[in-house]
Amino acid sequence: MPAGPADVQAAALAGAPAAAALYRIAHYPATLIEHCTRGEGGVVTDRPVLPQDAPLTQAFVRALSPASRHRRFHMGLGQLPEQVLRHFTELDYDRHLALIAEEFDEDGAETLVAEARFVRQDDAPMADFAVAVADDWQGRGLGRRLIAKLARTAQRRGIRSLQGEVLADNARMLALLRDMRFELATAPGDARLVVARLALG
Repeated sequence: MPAGPADVQAAALAGAPAAAALYRIAHYPATLIEHCTRGEGGVVTDRPVLPQDAPLTQAFVRALSPASRHRRFHMGLGQLPEQVLRHFTELDYDRHLALIAEEFDEDGAETLVAEARFVRQDDAPMADFAVAVADDWQGRGLGRRLIAKLARTAQRRGIRSLQGEVLADNARMLALLRDMRFELATAPGDARLVVARLALG
């Protein structure tokens, strides 16, 4: 179900803001923390990512199947390069917001099971979004929930639309976005991609 990859192409391959650069953060959006009860029991916690979540984020990407990683990043990628990992976890929570969903085992160990983010360039009215869900958790509503939270938060920030690129053969993701009232259109000049756009407000 993963979709992406504007944030990776902009930061990973072209070079994220210099790896050694300091990043500025706004107030941590603690109001976005939510504990959600799973249908089969247990709790999944949704929250904004933190810099110390880098190991969890890397483990999440490594654990994705090759097909899921390709759907998320649109390229062969076994793990995140260091500068991309920093880009994924050192956020300003304003123009770049990432939400993760995590579960805890009986010993309290965390496992990241989904992540979704939007990235806004300067004060543009549109933000790119991307989402990925662990293979064993796909089809349980995590992607829908995180996208909906991103959309509500983006709207409160004055963002007028979310836009992302989805591989044309990613039928499950396209069905989800269509059900969430995204407009879908073949990417100009590349029939392998579908541009998904959601107007906010």
